[in-house]
Order: sequence, then structure tokens, then C-alpha cells
Amino acid sequence: MSAVNTSASYLRTTILSAGNPDDLDSQADQWLNDHIASEVVSMQLAAAGSEAGDTLYLLIVYKDERRVRRA
Repeated sequence: MSAVNTSASYLRTTILSAGNPDDLDSQADQWLNDHIASEVVSMQLAAAGSEAGDTLYLLIVYKDERRVRRA
């Protein structure tokens, strides 16, 4: 695994959730299209829920430009 050359201040996260794989895939495609200029560092898939139905979660970690606040 290679090192990611970035500082924590440049990393952002988002979590997508859906009730089935097709919906999550569609949401992920839309998010990636909306953030085409962002470099994705990692994507992690997790499922949680009851026996009746799981909810799928996709955690996306991506690089973003640093925002500086000025007083």
C-alpha cells in the first residue's frame, strides 16, 4: 500500500446509505459525477440492520482543497 501525500485538513468524508445494492450503486455514481474533480482516497462498504432488511452504507474519503477563514 502506498502512502497518501496529504494532510488531514485536506481530507473530507461523506456517507451514502441505501436499502439495496442497486440504489447504493446509483447514489455512488451520482456522487462521483458531482465530485468529478475530487480524488477519492478510499471507499468502505458496511451493512447494518435487522433480519428484516439491512441498510448499506458507503463511506467515501476524498481530498478537497483547503479552506482558509480570514477574520
